[in-house]
Amino acid sequence: MIRRLIILLLIVGCAKDSNNSIASPTPLPPLFENSIVSTEIDFIRESDPDAFISITYTGEDEKEMPDRRNDILYDTNTYVFEASSSNGKIVEIWAHSSFGDENIAQEFADKLTSRLGKLPEFMRDKLSHVVIHKGDATAFSDHLGHFFVLYSDNMNTRIINNDLEETVFHESVHATLDADHREQQGWINAQKRDNNFITEYAQDNPETEDLAESAIFIYTMLKYPARLSEDVEDWVNTHIPNRFEYVRSMFE
Repeated sequence: MIRRLIILLLIVGCAKDSNNSIASPTPLPPLFENSIVSTEIDFIRESDPDAFISITYTGEDEKEMPDRRNDILYDTNTYVFEASSSNGKIVEIWAHSSFGDENIAQEFADKLTSRLGKLPEFMRDKLSHVVIHKGDATAFSDHLGHFFVLYSDNMNTRIINNDLEETVFHESVHATLDADHREQQGWINAQKRDNNFITEYAQDNPETEDLAESAIFIYTMLKYPARLSEDVEDWVNTHIPNRFEYVRSMFE
């Protein structure tokens, strides 16, 4: 009995890191396939308050409009909007000329504004702009240029599924936090100590997707306590505690 107790204490001791966080001794299967479309969790709700104040159309201009569907970079008649938030920050929204009409372009800019307003202020302040293309493809981001790209048909699908808020948050993490944190030793150490991933997407792409995948769970726990199920919160606290502490330090 004493021998078993000693072995148990040794195992627990080995699982502790220098900050006294506990890491799982062996990896577990991820809790979800991915954080947005496979969870049915409404992390950020349409009814949540936001800081958006107004949107202004400033005219047409030539803009860099990267598109995963082709290699055409520049658009000469992009519709440009300015979305203002309560702290005075302005985020530009660039809608591709293929929308063909200022009013149609603004319909999709309007679908984005309240979602931008729900971002944490420090993330919104670092966001340069958002690109909106007409058509259907999955969103992506540029962590060096601090912007992300959306597609109109995919936006509509995400709105129907209550996922556009989460998509904007996920891509904004890439656009505003990846450059400063993804390759930091503190984040890398947290990944190693936890030895678990909350989603398969994060596990399959640890260097590029883990921060954004983990952050939405942790942000929701901090901003909206008890919005996630008790089982999910317990999983986060038990199996990725070091990531939790790292991300919490950014949001608090």
